[in-house]
Amino acid sequence: MSRASWSRLWTSLRVRLAVLGFLAIYVPALLLFGVTTVTEDEQVEDRDGVEVASQTSDHDLSWSAWTVVALAPVAALLAWWLAGRAVRPIERVRAVAEDIEASDLGRRIDLDHGPSEVVSLAASFDSMLDRLERSATTQQRLIEETSHGLRTPLAVLSTNADVLLAHPEPTVELYRQGLERSKSAAARLTATVDELLLDARGRARTLDRHPADLAAIVRGVVDEVRPGAEPRAVALSVSGPETVVCTLDEPMVRRAIANIVDNAVRHAPEGTSVDVHVALDEHHASVEVTDDGPGIAAEDRDHVFERFWRGPTDSDGTGLGLPIARQIARAHGGDVTVTSPASSGAGCAFELRLRR
Repeated sequence: MSRASWSRLWTSLRVRLAVLGFLAIYVPALLLFGVTTVTEDEQVEDRDGVEVASQTSDHDLSWSAWTVVALAPVAALLAWWLAGRAVRPIERVRAVAEDIEASDLGRRIDLDHGPSEVVSLAASFDSMLDRLERSATTQQRLIEETSHGLRTPLAVLSTNADVLLAHPEPTVELYRQGLERSKSAAARLTATVDELLLDARGRARTLDRHPADLAAIVRGVVDEVRPGAEPRAVALSVSGPETVVCTLDEPMVRRAIANIVDNAVRHAPEGTSVDVHVALDEHHASVEVTDDGPGIAAEDRDHVFERFWRGPTDSDGTGLGLPIARQIARAHGGDVTVTSPASSGAGCAFELRLRR
């Protein structure tokens, strides 16, 4: 065996533990045999009838020597078995790690017995795998949603270009219409990318809760949305307590409220109003956004919070705002619900509830 092979063999934890175990078992036996031999020799020298005593002593020493020799392989096997039991939990960790590398991140070690240090190591390893699996799932979902969300606006851009290029007698007006369609598709493409990136960042971070004034957050969102509502004469109003202090992740909650208010403004007819009401009870704080839009049909209410779903009148939305708002609310122990009268044109109300 080469020197490199010996070096690799000695680096094995099981080999090292087996050698130490063998020495721990066998060295005391050797010491006992040596002490016995010295003691017997001294007794033989001091006794009368040296020849008889020497014969008896030689017989005893021979039996002891063979016992020590026979003990060597037994000690080696016992030490090897004990070393194997000691490193078995580590081998399990290694085997699971190799299996995860070859298949998926769903496997776990689930080690519940063995040395406490190894059990703690396995538990830490499982926690790391949980985080990796969540990260991989988020990444995969982002890729799938990106491909889904970008397919339609990219198809519009491509089709619009083909139509203009294939027209036999294009005019300036025709080009203007084509550019307007391209601009609309590009704007939707940009909005979709922004929503997906914000969503991915939100899912990748943990909530950073601090006491914050929910009423002030709502007023700030309404002030930001109001300039976009003024060209269509949509009036925005805020009602409720002056101060509503809750423990929450302010940037995330601000984004959820902005998505709901923006959705209401986009669907509100010209000259109507969007009312935002803040309320507080013993366990929850809520923000209710009511508009006078076309309402939501009963068969469509279950689809409102599906990612990329858009209603028949929602041509400018990305289909991500409301699902993201619900995701943020649920992360805060609440939810987002919608109510809408069955009659058309009666508007609808979205309520965002957060656990205090």
